[in-house]
Amino acid sequence: MSEARLTCEQAVERLWAYIDGELPTDEADAVKEHLDLCGACYPHFDFQKAFCQFLRSRPQAGAPAELRRNIFLRLLAEERKEEGS
Repeated sequence: MSEARLTCEQAVERLWAYIDGELPTDEADAVKEHLDLCGACYPHFDFQKAFCQFLRSRPQAGAPAELRRNIFLRLLAEERKEEGS
């Protein structure tokens, strides 16, 4: 990543990956720097971080059978389209 500071849009696009620790060090540092300086973006980070903590604190429940079936059927349909291309 270059030395240029991230725009708000770039920082917000990377928030989930930043919160999950999935960014390379230089990108994570750039997001952290942006959040430290930008009062407009920090609330997005604060909310997303709190949301992730909330989800982690909830008991894990499996997806309903109908949802799993729909996802499976859509994946199959996509795969068939790709094979037909």
